[in-house]
Amino acid sequence: MKAEPLRAEDARELEPALSEEVEAAVLRPEEGSVDNRLLTAAILEAAERSGAEIFPGNGAKAIWREGNRGAGLVLQNEKVEAKWTIIAAGCFSAAIEGIARYAPVKPAKGQMAALRADDLKIERVLWSEKIYLVPRNDGRIVAGATVEYTGFDKRTTAGGIEKILSAAIDLAPGLANARIEETWAGLRPDSADHLPILGPTDMDGLLMATGHFRSGILLTPITARLVREWITEQRVSVDWDRFSPMRFQSAVEGSARRAPA
Repeated sequence: MKAEPLRAEDARELEPALSEEVEAAVLRPEEGSVDNRLLTAAILEAAERSGAEIFPGNGAKAIWREGNRGAGLVLQNEKVEAKWTIIAAGCFSAAIEGIARYAPVKPAKGQMAALRADDLKIERVLWSEKIYLVPRNDGRIVAGATVEYTGFDKRTTAGGIEKILSAAIDLAPGLANARIEETWAGLRPDSADHLPILGPTDMDGLLMATGHFRSGILLTPITARLVREWITEQRVSVDWDRFSPMRFQSAVEGSARRAPA
């Protein structure tokens, strides 16, 4: 992305909410944001309109395997056969039987808060080393987010929210008078090297699309494009070898070769 250095005075002219303590800034004129909740709802509706069949409340238990071929998924109450099976279950991917060896992801909790300040206007996404502030079209300002490794615990905590609010007020002091409209926590899928897990496995018909850590929504378009290209054309327009699910197998095999006799 393009980036332009800014003096503190110029940064505050663009965003008057910024603290007087800001000494310098960087402007990224092409940066945008998207409401992940609205996007998720839109994707589900678009999928249904395109003929996708959705099985709500019927989670995937295991890969349906026939020899070295992934034949589909074993759900809670039935099997679903498919020529191609794509595992995109976020931090829950490794809990599907047969998947952990390809996608050993773990949850990284992120606590967030939604604020509303009637007398404060923020037009751009604001970042510091501790916080980001994202203005929404409905007037809310979303502040986040922590990174915590506490398993599948999605509870918000006083300490986590305090860190967010303190950092938000340091960056934009006017938020001290903002109302707290909502607090919540989400679970990101993190891999050992913090890189996405994307592409085919050594099981025919089985692909991974998980491990995007803090950038899942941002990487949705390119992830969808590459998976579609592989399924329809057996090639991709961007080199994705670095993100291969097979890199974990290579690491295990390498460790075994180095182990003392």
